[in-house]
Amino acid sequence: MSGTDELNFFVTSFISLFAIVNPFGNTPLFLSLTEGKSTKEQHRISLRAAMTSFLILAAFIFLGKPILFFFRVTIPAFQIAGGILIFIIGVTMLRAFRFWARSTPEEEREASEKQDIAVIPLGIPILTGPGAITTAMVLTFQHTGIEAKLVVTLSAVLVCLIAYLVFRESSYLMRIMGNTGINILTRLMGLLLTVIAAQFIINGLLSAFPFLSSGR
Repeated sequence: MSGTDELNFFVTSFISLFAIVNPFGNTPLFLSLTEGKSTKEQHRISLRAAMTSFLILAAFIFLGKPILFFFRVTIPAFQIAGGILIFIIGVTMLRAFRFWARSTPEEEREASEKQDIAVIPLGIPILTGPGAITTAMVLTFQHTGIEAKLVVTLSAVLVCLIAYLVFRESSYLMRIMGNTGINILTRLMGLLLTVIAAQFIINGLLSAFPFLSSGR
């Protein structure tokens, strides 16, 4: 990839991962799960949740292709299926619903009673669920070579860093933005996701059926 291509790919990767991880939208859930904990404890949980999220994303960024090869799934098929999944999540976010968080009320209630909730459910599946994992893997398939993996990994680092900072300052953000502000941001992220997902599907179709691009 040229320098311009790398920059464009980085911007796309960052926006895609940030929209699907959606740390702002998950702020109310973080506050509910950490209710009654000290500020220091909330900061520790924020850091561990962000680190867990990054480690999971990095694992699938570098092991995505071997996993697909093991199950005999082609990259175009995964791009199409992944794009459809991400599109559905994006539409859900446009309606400001929260069931894309990938955790049930029972799981959230059980987690709130545990001493350490940073890994489960905050790290996974709230920050990094099927949608985020799929997005990271599909992004690495957009270009060949180690450069694509490194660009997506850098994007994941920045997204997880932002998630840490958002969770760390979640009480302050909720006072400023409120639920209305959070819902507006969630809808904007959903709009971005639907557009990006459509492009994933198009790329997968063009790879699976090259004759579709012959008229270009």
